[in-house]
Amino acid sequence: MYLTFDCYGTLLNEEGLYSKVAEIANKLGVDGPTARKWFITYLDDRNHMVPYLDYDRLVRQTLTEMDKHFDLAHKFEEHYVEVLQAIRDLKPFPEVVSTLNELIKRGDHLIAMSNSSWPIITANVAALENPFEDIIIAETTHAYKPDLQFFQYVQKKYNFTAENHIHIAQGFSSDIVAAKQMGWPSIWVNRANEKPFGGVEPTHTVKKLDEVLNLI
Repeated sequence: MYLTFDCYGTLLNEEGLYSKVAEIANKLGVDGPTARKWFITYLDDRNHMVPYLDYDRLVRQTLTEMDKHFDLAHKFEEHYVEVLQAIRDLKPFPEVVSTLNELIKRGDHLIAMSNSSWPIITANVAALENPFEDIIIAETTHAYKPDLQFFQYVQKKYNFTAENHIHIAQGFSSDIVAAKQMGWPSIWVNRANEKPFGGVEPTHTVKKLDEVLNLI
């Protein structure tokens, strides 16, 4: 079975990044939780990803826009390298590495699909103990999920069917909706106990990654 995985939020806990942004904000005299929310909202807004920017440049643009929003003179942007390092340093959720190893033992083929760039994703994959046969990122496809160009690139490369492939992801709008549009079976890793929307339902829903072992 081919298993494609979203990385951020699915396999890697993004709390370290968001805490770093809040920490920087507090040092700059900006309310940490407010800055954290603004950072997440801007970074996740696909309108800021067209035309295509490499992910590291998108992060820098986000910090630049935070300076404008909070009326600061390049103060957030000065911490660009620090924020990038926080992304590289993201750690897996507790159950992730053992689950990925078990899937490999079963003979499954693991493929990463991530809105990332090469200077960042290599460190992230190392933290996951390098379980993937292939890594496909936004820098490869020149598109960010949920742009179907990303999914179509992977589909063309592997010729997935409903019988030989499942997509596993935390991001509902970024991954699960697009998987439905592609006709891909999906498992939604719904760690935050969110509600589906838009009339889209994943094939399966789990709270933690290790629960997929009972579904595959």
